[in-house]
Amino acid sequence: MKIAAIDIGSNSIKLAIAEVLRGGAIHVIRREKEGVRLGHRTLMEHHLSSTMINRAAAVIASYRQIAERTGAEKIVTVATASVREADNRDQFVAEITRKTGVNVEVLSGVEEARLIGIAASYDLNEPRKSLLNIDIGGGSTELSLLKSGKERELQSIKIGAVRLTDQFLQNDPPTPEEISALRNEIMGALERPLRELRGKKWDVVSGTSGTILSLAHALSNSGTTVRESASGWEPHARIARTRLSKLVSVLQKVSANERAAIPGINAQRAEIIVAGGIILESIMRLFHITEIRPSAWSLREGVILDRVWQERQDSRMRFEATDKRLVAIEALGERFGYEAEHGKQVAHLAGQIFDQLHSLHGLTPHHRTLLSAGALLHDLGYVISHESHHKHSQYLILNSDLTGFTEEERRIIANVARYHRKALPKTSHPEFSSLSYDNKVLVWKLGGIVRFADALDRSHQSRVKKLRCSLRGERVLVSLLGSRNCEHEIWAAGNKSSMFEEAFSKKIEVKA
Repeated sequence: MKIAAIDIGSNSIKLAIAEVLRGGAIHVIRREKEGVRLGHRTLMEHHLSSTMINRAAAVIASYRQIAERTGAEKIVTVATASVREADNRDQFVAEITRKTGVNVEVLSGVEEARLIGIAASYDLNEPRKSLLNIDIGGGSTELSLLKSGKERELQSIKIGAVRLTDQFLQNDPPTPEEISALRNEIMGALERPLRELRGKKWDVVSGTSGTILSLAHALSNSGTTVRESASGWEPHARIARTRLSKLVSVLQKVSANERAAIPGINAQRAEIIVAGGIILESIMRLFHITEIRPSAWSLREGVILDRVWQERQDSRMRFEATDKRLVAIEALGERFGYEAEHGKQVAHLAGQIFDQLHSLHGLTPHHRTLLSAGALLHDLGYVISHESHHKHSQYLILNSDLTGFTEEERRIIANVARYHRKALPKTSHPEFSSLSYDNKVLVWKLGGIVRFADALDRSHQSRVKKLRCSLRGERVLVSLLGSRNCEHEIWAAGNKSSMFEEAFSKKIEVKA
């Protein structure tokens, strides 16, 4: 089996095609990269021009052809900071799908950090050690701390080589005042990550992204530490902070043309390498890092690994299994002091309904995870106010980091939580209206299940221990088994079954 990943970055759009080997290992057989500079001005103005959208679509369409000719059975496409921060990101996603037939998943910053960390850890083959990875993109910089391949701390910081070049470096070469302002911006942006990682330890520090590979090549004198292969750049040396500082000092004093004459730094990279180099140097200095190991693997390889591993898990997983991503969901709930027992009971009941009515909805274990996430967090908004807490739940989920989920998945979870009570989904509701047609249908189905399951714990006392669902023509029969009287739950279920009934075109009948 072959799988392809397209990474729509702020500086370039990249393709990787990999062959899936036994045990879930992958072998990258082809890489492509096209400098589109999607983040130029976009990261400042937060809007993607039609010209940029068309340029991106042309590259993605060509990548789809390459992937299909190579025999890729799946193409996973993700977008990062430039699309994530654009006020017309939904238009971008819709236009790319219309022009290329490719669906785009917009990643949150922490999800981007997680996937990059997975790739670096896999590439460097340090399964038993703790690894800190630094990835300097065009729009953001991601720090990923992993132990035994599992994420421990993820940070996404809005300092990227394209973003900071556009914001601070107007002259060629930059003036001392511009460099000073740039450094101050980086220092301020790194204050929180520095606090979050204080006291944390790591055995290995790696670096990914084109900026770091270019700096590694430039530091190699004759280029002997980096070689070009069929699968891309493969660095063999480490970047020492002392040598990097000397290189950055040179780069910031010469013109872009002179920087482009240095082996390993092409003309396009030369325009943004000063900002990228100062970001890396600042991180290494502030975190007391003396050297890093460059890795050619980054987001696109992480996307492939994650998708392969997820599909292997789904193929083995029975519907009652629990997805590890729900750990992040529970952590978010605990952060806001949610009622854990009630949330878990609703998720438990919703999961039973989902599993037993699979022939009705035909959804996947991945959709079950989204269902469980929405169920666990449906009452999160109580931390703000009881009044309209369903809307507050939606807001908190939309504005929180959910490790392991894309931006679109987070919006689905937020909508599922929002519709556990009160009004049903309407096109006048902005966050529901912004979803694709397929995801609107999904919210109706998952939201209907959660809304009904919430009614079955109306007392918040976990009275319903088990339930049995069966299809009888146009009806769904639900039998409840409880250790105490469940009349209150049966009454509530009768009042909260409308969303389920409309989503599935079935009437619900509940009995003890």
